Amino acid sequence: MTINLPDVALSAKDEDDFWKILDERLELCYLVHKKRIDRLDTTKAKCAPLLWCYGGYSRLDPDDTLHDIIREKHFTISQGYAGLYECVKVMTGESHTSPKGKIFGMWVMQALNDKCDAWKKKEPGIDFSLYGTPRN
Repeated sequence: MTINLPDVALSAKDEDDFWKILDERLELCYLVHKKRIDRLDTTKAKCAPLLWCYGGYSRLDPDDTLHDIIREKHFTISQGYAGLYECVKVMTGESHTSPKGKIFGMWVMQALNDKCDAWKKKEPGIDFSLYGTPRN
């Protein structure tokens, strides 16, 4: 799941609107992540026996669900972001390497990290990690 930061910036009328839209879009990201977690929680080990039953990752009985194993092993869900430079350029008119642009870029990155930390608290045993996503 990758959030397109330039799209957030281009959708915003001003800086206050940017933070509101960013928060709304990150909430949508969380809902998708939550669907994945809920799906894995109820998935039975027999769906991939080499992985879950025969030692690829675990040795569960075929009718066991993955709930306990994914919560105990601290699975990671990746939240991607793309386009920090372009986002900063749209919002500040400057590069992310200028003093003003760097501050705004750091605020954006802190907001993304804070969301991942909040999601970790909502989902015990699941780690949410933030990754820059390369774009072509």
